[in-house]
Amino acid sequence: MIRELQVKNNEQSKALYRLQKVAYQIEANMLDFHEIPPLMESFAQFLKTTEVFYLYIEEDSILGAVSIDDNSDKVIEVTRMMVDPRCFRRGIARRLLQHIETLPNEPCVLKVATGAKNAPAIQLYQSQGYQLIERKVVKGGVELVYFEKNVN
Repeated sequence: MIRELQVKNNEQSKALYRLQKVAYQIEANMLDFHEIPPLMESFAQFLKTTEVFYLYIEEDSILGAVSIDDNSDKVIEVTRMMVDPRCFRRGIARRLLQHIETLPNEPCVLKVATGAKNAPAIQLYQSQGYQLIERKVVKGGVELVYFEKNVN
């Protein structure tokens, strides 16, 4: 089941924060870069986010989550995508991505970025019709790849 979460200081938000740390540690290891913003974020900072989270839940456990920033009328940015490493390769990220693609009421562009060495994420985005639009080297020499998709 996928449902929206308003981040508050409660047990579900704490569980999501823990999942974020575990999931992004996998990406940090993949990229050989450990200053990924979600890893550096304190719980107090996490509670201040204005992003909207959608959780993938089974048996009251959060197995995955996606967050979006939709402050623009025509652009929705996927700001975080995370799956419990014990649940990799079960299609959870794909279902979360498909869910957010159904949210806009009018045509818009969905944007997402990931590390260039994160082959599973790149494969997911490309398999869902996202087009590579840019590559950029950022802090620590990490290369990011940027994708977008027109929806609705």
